[in-house]
Amino acid sequence: MTSKATFLSIPLCLFLTATLVLAGCGGKSQDPQETLAAATRAASEAGSAHAQLNVVISPLDEGPGMALNIMGDAWLDMNRDMLEARFTVMGLELSLRYVDDTAYLNLGGDWYVLTSDIVAGVGEGAIAAIVRVLASVPEILSSNIGVKELGTEKVGDYECTRMEVMPDLQAISSLENVAELAGELDMDADELMAFLEDADIVIEVCIQNDEPVIREVYVAATSELPSVGDIMGIALLPEMARVEITMDFPEYGMEVDVQAPEDAQPFEGL
Repeated sequence: MTSKATFLSIPLCLFLTATLVLAGCGGKSQDPQETLAAATRAASEAGSAHAQLNVVISPLDEGPGMALNIMGDAWLDMNRDMLEARFTVMGLELSLRYVDDTAYLNLGGDWYVLTSDIVAGVGEGAIAAIVRVLASVPEILSSNIGVKELGTEKVGDYECTRMEVMPDLQAISSLENVAELAGELDMDADELMAFLEDADIVIEVCIQNDEPVIREVYVAATSELPSVGDIMGIALLPEMARVEITMDFPEYGMEVDVQAPEDAQPFEGL
């Protein structure tokens, strides 16, 4: 598999997460899979979600690269393919906007339009494909082989039931928007399936007990990561890592108003 194919790991986590989250409103059912199915049918009515994110990237086997923690907020409008996100990475504040089929990055206080590669071989086409994957809520969510209850816990002010969702990797790899993203990363069908099988994907969700609203999602995957430079000879990202994403969801169905920034400069890549 080429190194740029490994860029799929974090988007994979994110699209699975968004799939579960935006399905967070629907009719009650005592069977976990029926509850999830009912929520999927109501996903289009929710339309948008505000997520509070905590991403942990941990090196495997004491290999080179730094452990990283990324925290922030994201607002996603599924109906209009619009996204605004604000993150803090190593004390650096970053903002990302996607609107009118164009992605913008705020780095160091300046806005850049992402018309070139972010890292080698990963450019604006991949970003657009990621957004379309995030919009594939009903298809992705239905691509599972089972849902299992793990217990109860409190998330924020809500009493919830934690569930494990077991994805159907073959079905996911066959989805049009997933295949499009893989194509943008120069992965063929066999490489995509191999990536999914090797990633050791774990998905858990906390669903509110008194109504089927997802309040927390945990997604993890193991993968190689692309090189994005180093600090004093230490690689910023590990070659092999466990990527873990925890997302809490305080709000659904809000208006997401994303504006293209003025005077955005061309992005030259990392």
